[in-house]
Amino acid sequence: MIGYYYLALVFAISFVSNATPFFGAPYTVIASTILLKIGFSPSNFALIVFASGLGAALAKSVMYGIGYGVGSNLKNNKNVVFFHRLIKGRSFYVALFIAAVIPFFPFDDFIFLIGGAGNAPLLKMVEVTVVSKLIKSSVEIGIEAAGIIQIGKLTGISPVTLGVVSSIVFGVLGVLLFKIDWEKLYAKVERYFRQHSSSTP
Repeated sequence: MIGYYYLALVFAISFVSNATPFFGAPYTVIASTILLKIGFSPSNFALIVFASGLGAALAKSVMYGIGYGVGSNLKNNKNVVFFHRLIKGRSFYVALFIAAVIPFFPFDDFIFLIGGAGNAPLLKMVEVTVVSKLIKSSVEIGIEAAGIIQIGKLTGISPVTLGVVSSIVFGVLGVLLFKIDWEKLYAKVERYFRQHSSSTP
């Protein structure tokens, strides 16, 4: 049976990572590494997923608080303004659910910032996010743990070592993704599809 120490560690890493505005440590990769260290079993997997998903979801209340506290200062941020245009009305919670599941991209951070600035119901947002993060953790941790095990067999490298290396690589990737101008990228993609559709007979 997994020790409470490991569950607390996974919860803490997931919470701190997701409380970091717009990017943080690759918490599911770290959780996968811890799972491999203690031994992969159905019960250990379920407990690690629960600790990871719950920590990640509850951490978003920090982003909400930031949005609530400095909402007036965020209104001119180009990325926040961009996402505010996309996410309105009844689609808000659907967008939140989807954004919280999508890996790599911190879309749910923007939504919680916007929700805090607009005084959206925090409890409802967290409830939606808990479900999303549990799904995200179960899928990602399952895939990552299995992938690390298979790569370890092929390379002869310890799965735990591979997990640590993967955590560092994905952490660097997260920083790079943070520097992307999402509005400009969206405009380019939209322009490409518009030109493609207009040239199609």
